[in-house]
Amino acid sequence: MKIFTLPLVIGLYHIILGNNSNFTFFKIYGGLLITCLFFDNWIRHYQFNISVIFEMYCRLCWILIIISLIQIFSFFIGFEQGFNFSWLLNKWGFVQGGLLGFRVNSILPEPTYLATSLSPAVFISVRNLIKKESYIFSNYQSIVVILISIFTTSTVGYLGILLSIILSLELLRLRYLLFALLISIGAYNIAYNNVSDFSSRVNSAKGLWIEEDFKIENTNNSSFVLYNNLHVAKQNLMNYPVFGTGLGSHETAFKKFSLTKSLIQYDFEFNIKDGNSLFVRLCTETGLVGLGFILFFIYKCFVTTNKPEFEYHKLISQSLFILIILSLIRQGNYMLNGLPLVFLLYYFNYKQYKKQVIS
Repeated sequence: MKIFTLPLVIGLYHIILGNNSNFTFFKIYGGLLITCLFFDNWIRHYQFNISVIFEMYCRLCWILIIISLIQIFSFFIGFEQGFNFSWLLNKWGFVQGGLLGFRVNSILPEPTYLATSLSPAVFISVRNLIKKESYIFSNYQSIVVILISIFTTSTVGYLGILLSIILSLELLRLRYLLFALLISIGAYNIAYNNVSDFSSRVNSAKGLWIEEDFKIENTNNSSFVLYNNLHVAKQNLMNYPVFGTGLGSHETAFKKFSLTKSLIQYDFEFNIKDGNSLFVRLCTETGLVGLGFILFFIYKCFVTTNKPEFEYHKLISQSLFILIILSLIRQGNYMLNGLPLVFLLYYFNYKQYKKQVIS
């Protein structure tokens, strides 16, 4: 865990400068360190049997699917306690709209979190249906997994499905990419014209990112949250581009640079601590060095092989790759839903693959 030495030094330095607080830094640094150590030892306990641990993760995803099915059934029969779990925990919200009258979120705080967490299971399911296989999930289970991801009506979830299709079909050559682009355009038009939640987010994103129109309908949703946090990260990077301002410092940067402090004159502050995106948060807290390290890590540990004996390494790698990419886009919490475990599995899966190739 020598990798934690540099973040410690940088964090302490920026506490002295006033760019971070003692409590926030040590909460994030300590929590991340302990979580990584725990999962590292857990993997070692299973003797680096990555396939077994990955299968356990997918089985946990299936439990989320079962709860989602209960949620859907309860909604249609009008049993509120079965679809709105806020009576158990206030973070287990209920979001109206979507394809069913509500956006499925199982027992996670937001539908997007569910779609992101399910993305490895979605990849396996998509690949099972395309390749006519039954790895971990049967055919009917694979269909259900994909449907639940669709019922979240999460843009990030739809991106996960698209990436799953591209990787499963191995559409990385130009002519296949063009074919996938045509499919994507068709799917986009269907979603835009039939899913009001999706179309409203697209319209507001267009208003913000292209037209820079800050009227209420463009700022009172998740599009503005990402836009605002990206603005915060950009301003912070201009001052501290190399190493950022340390773990946990996005909250301090937000208070300095948020558009809600200047351009937008009403109280609309969400994702102050996590930046709404792992990419955004890394920009603020670790600078170009930290962000570059993570991007290089993702690229370096990505497994591509056509040899049948290494197929499960490829499946695990590409499943986790999609989850990591979706987290970079939309999920800024370093520890939410076992994200450190995902990075460790991604790394050790690559190490095992390289070791077997050499031997």
